[in-house]
Amino acid sequence: MTTLIALPNPKYHIYIEYSEPDKSGIRFNLSNAELVGAFQEPFTNGDPFWFIGRLLNPIKVVKVVIFWSYQTADQLRLPNQESLVATKDKKYLIDNILKGKVKGVYVCTEEFVAVTQNISSTIPQTQSSSSILSSTPRRILVVSGTDEVMKQTITLALKKLSLAAIITSEEPSQGKKIINRFSDYKDVGFAVVLLSPDVYVYPKGEEATKRVRNPRQDVALLFGFLLGKLGKERVLAFYRESPNFVFPIDFEGIKFAALDDRNSWKLSLIRELTGCGYAVDAERLLR
Repeated sequence: MTTLIALPNPKYHIYIEYSEPDKSGIRFNLSNAELVGAFQEPFTNGDPFWFIGRLLNPIKVVKVVIFWSYQTADQLRLPNQESLVATKDKKYLIDNILKGKVKGVYVCTEEFVAVTQNISSTIPQTQSSSSILSSTPRRILVVSGTDEVMKQTITLALKKLSLAAIITSEEPSQGKKIINRFSDYKDVGFAVVLLSPDVYVYPKGEEATKRVRNPRQDVALLFGFLLGKLGKERVLAFYRESPNFVFPIDFEGIKFAALDDRNSWKLSLIRELTGCGYAVDAERLLR
């Protein structure tokens, strides 16, 4: 007669690296239901979620690693024989988890955080989809003027590409301009600037009837700042075609595209993102 041995329920452990380092950390020994309810569901829906006593914004999550074990975390040992719970070097811990050097631990990030088909197809055979997922950039800076339609159009497009739009004008400033807190966006490798005809201007000495329309000054300032910080190849400017809308479009190497109704702008966005190493599901945006 065969004797069946009942295995204990798996314990899940989740590491989150956040854009604000003091909010990064690890939660150990969660049940499947706890992990789904406390992390997967709100994270997938783009809703804030609680993590180690702090309310986190999904778009500020830089890296996620999820792994499971039959043993509780205090019984698991790193190569240096430290307990997972006791170690203070979280980078060392996660590096060893991803490299499979902790006995009895199994990475399962992709079961709780979706990996697009395009990302999966570009993973080298020597690497796991979990390690690729955890290092794939997700956040894109979006600089917007007063045109809400432009902002919503780009935000939705980035969401379809499984990327998170960081609207600079909507970010909590804590009394500082983005130029002075750019270190909060060190994981961001691409920016989209939306140029809309927001203000009327006319040359000194001319009549007001000869006025033209320009983007807002703060948008133009951030445009230049991001070109200097990220480089010309990592900034894409969309503009709204409008009568008497004037802005400098002939700077060498700076990328501009009209946000039109022909959807050619989507191809420009996909081309520039993939050229900068972003794996995106182009068909999802174009369909």
